[in-house]
Amino acid sequence: MTNLPHITEDDIRAKVTDRSYDRGADYFREGTIESATLRGNQLSAAVQGSEWDPYQVGITFIGNDFTASCTCPYDWGGYCKHVVATLLVIIEDDSPVPVAVKPPVADLISEMDAASLRALVCQLIDADPRLADIVDAFSAGGLT
Repeated sequence: MTNLPHITEDDIRAKVTDRSYDRGADYFREGTIESATLRGNQLSAAVQGSEWDPYQVGITFIGNDFTASCTCPYDWGGYCKHVVATLLVIIEDDSPVPVAVKPPVADLISEMDAASLRALVCQLIDADPRLADIVDAFSAGGLT
């Protein structure tokens, strides 16, 4: 695959337990990744887990290193199996999951005028009213 970060199996193993790696590799082979998108240096994916809704994985690449987050409740050291499965999408040559390469969101919104940005924020808040708290904090100077 082109335009993807260069991460190796050793890079992944350095940040996960052996159990997480093995279970993540199983998840990858079982096809639990529903979608993967790369925007600049950020990879996001929806990965089926033990719950009904897929877990959301976010990975930020810094050179040959990365940081990651997942919405699953894993808390036993290193990153979870969902992060491992997502990373395997970009290092396995025969990955069955296509990675959609899209422009970073910052690039997309930089081209929008103020009225379009306002409409977008309102539409996002309609879809997820909890986002209104972020707008409140931002307008009060709490977020930058």
